[in-house]
Amino acid sequence: MYLTIQEFSKRTGLPPSRLRFYDKKGLIQPTARLENGYRAYSVDQVHLAKMIDSLRQADISIPDIKLYSVASEKEKKILLDKWKKDLNRRIDVLLAAKKYIGGINVENPQTLLLSKWETAKSFVWQRFEADRSPHPFRQHFITAKCLLEEQGIQCSNQIYLKNESITKDKIIGEIGFEVSNDYEMKDNKLFRYEQFPPTLFAILQDCKAEDAFLCFSYIQVIIRYGFQPAGAKIERYSSIDDDSFDYLIPLVN
Repeated sequence: MYLTIQEFSKRTGLPPSRLRFYDKKGLIQPTARLENGYRAYSVDQVHLAKMIDSLRQADISIPDIKLYSVASEKEKKILLDKWKKDLNRRIDVLLAAKKYIGGINVENPQTLLLSKWETAKSFVWQRFEADRSPHPFRQHFITAKCLLEEQGIQCSNQIYLKNESITKDKIIGEIGFEVSNDYEMKDNKLFRYEQFPPTLFAILQDCKAEDAFLCFSYIQVIIRYGFQPAGAKIERYSSIDDDSFDYLIPLVN
């Protein structure tokens, strides 16, 4: 028994225009063509059409649905786990965005922004110790970059800094540079390779390295917006000579 597209539309609850779209994308195609050339579906395709549409309503991509439709049971479980992780991450992003919007005060201009790394980024880090003072690692920026260049490693002009530990007189931190994602790290005790996943950051702009109240400002931002940092905060300098930086606070990765 064949169903015309109109009859199939009534059985599935999906408009004919959507069925034609799914046909065009190769998700579900008519089992036959009638003598007049019209599409004809089988009753067995009703559940499949509803399932495909349900996955689309869950915002699953068309290529992923195609994979799922021909996958083995084991492969389907892997895809479902991937979709769950992706959805959980998107929920976390939306919750962070909601907190950000909720923390905006139109009467009090702010420098806090949201920024997202859409793709993974690769970094090479070097560990340094410095005396406690304003902008303590600035003198090491040139050294760190020169060491990379001596190894033939092409890196970004932007400089990243993570404070690792602080004592009464010393600060230990890591100076990092972004490198190409296809860079292969060789055994080298001077460098540490790290790949960041796509990440959503809250960013405090134009922070001054000599600002004695910067830590207080950071804590106030966290309290005001109700953020839960997902990792260590990072200072980002646009160049070696820059006296100010952006504070990157990872929220979702």
